[in-house]
Amino acid sequence: MRCLKSVNTVRRDTYHRMILKGGLSWFFMLCLLFLVHNFFVPGDFSPEYNEISFIALLFIYPLHKVLYILASFKYRSSIRIQFVRRFYVLPCIQIKVLNIMPKKDYLFSLLFPFFAILLLLIFWMTMVPIWNSPVFLILLAVHFGMSYPAFILANNLRNLPKSCYIEEAKRGYSVLISD
Repeated sequence: MRCLKSVNTVRRDTYHRMILKGGLSWFFMLCLLFLVHNFFVPGDFSPEYNEISFIALLFIYPLHKVLYILASFKYRSSIRIQFVRRFYVLPCIQIKVLNIMPKKDYLFSLLFPFFAILLLLIFWMTMVPIWNSPVFLILLAVHFGMSYPAFILANNLRNLPKSCYIEEAKRGYSVLISD
């Protein structure tokens, strides 16, 4: 295999910049969700399901990471999980796949947590009238903001050849093509 291109995501999209952009997309989605909710259901919010939504808000980050690991289950022997502290306080889970992955598997593992949690939240919203809880709308917006880095990476990989392989490097990723 030969390397088609190496992308240094640490230099181009630093962690702090990604957190800022994810926070801005979270805020944008929060405003949009509140506006849409006010348009379709004018009136007051119901505090009936706030506790359940708050508990779900606490567990959405670990669920997102577990779903990422499940999507990469075929490569489980080469998955490295680290617990890192960001901003001196915030505990984060860092997952790296050490083997090379085909592009379609890599994109699937990137986007699977977003779509699985989104379907779960939509199902929850249709079964229980939780959509009237402001904390649920915050939960939905946090989910969109948390998935922002995956969408940026998926967008970068979108125009690559279908038969390429992705390898996570120390400071980004490398795109490999078989000879």
